[in-house]
Amino acid sequence: MKNFWLEDEDQTYALKPVKRKDIIAAEKQLGVELPALYKKLVKKQNGGYIQRTLFPISFVTDHVEEFIEVRSLYGIGEDGILDTDYLIKEWGLPSDIVLLDGDGHTWVALDYRGKKRKPSVVYLEVEEGNEFQLAESFDEFIAALEEEEYDVEEEDMIDDMDIPDLDNISKREAEEIFRTSEDEILIRSVIINIPLAAGDMNWMLDQLIYLLKKRSTEGIAESVADFLLIYSRFRSEMDDSKYTSLMKKLRSLPYPGVKMDLEMIDENN
Repeated sequence: MKNFWLEDEDQTYALKPVKRKDIIAAEKQLGVELPALYKKLVKKQNGGYIQRTLFPISFVTDHVEEFIEVRSLYGIGEDGILDTDYLIKEWGLPSDIVLLDGDGHTWVALDYRGKKRKPSVVYLEVEEGNEFQLAESFDEFIAALEEEEYDVEEEDMIDDMDIPDLDNISKREAEEIFRTSEDEILIRSVIINIPLAAGDMNWMLDQLIYLLKKRSTEGIAESVADFLLIYSRFRSEMDDSKYTSLMKKLRSLPYPGVKMDLEMIDENN
């Protein structure tokens, strides 16, 4: 399929190229036959960001309405669909599925329950226990994806927004942003740029624990991991239980950028 993968120099989610033998080995490990279209797509690029990211839906939940956002598709390998068994146990997901994309709280998956081939595609909300079938087949799911349309005027308005002076932001202002703002870019900027005085480190760990509990999206998780990496030289000032709680949560997430930060943190400690 032409123009499916997003051209991105970073290619955060793209894994090393796969050959036919790798696909056969993956199917053997998972115990299922992967959809032919999926195998065709990963032969061209083994996972990564995709161009058409919106899947229209007819149901509404606390997480979604009108459409589900699918930014990427897992490839074949570790940090891809072969992490499915681990993530099923970690998040209490149904057996006999293969995860395609997700952030811990919500997932899109191939549903093999009761069969070994020709899976449907389902959407799962972990905390609410919700499950919805999105498509009867992977081909149908891919065909229904739509490209997001950007409003140029809206983007200009965002650029012109009055952003707080992060060099002088107070703990009280930062805490208000962490607890009430829906602007992920602003939250991530505060995490990385907030000036911390002596004795503020454990207060900040409390904020990061709250953020990951509230919304462990890829962007938030990467910023939390970046913070711990940047401030790893202050590890002795961090409360052990809070630090351990954060690291455990980050290790449970499937994001390659987070895993890379954690490896560097481990090397520094």
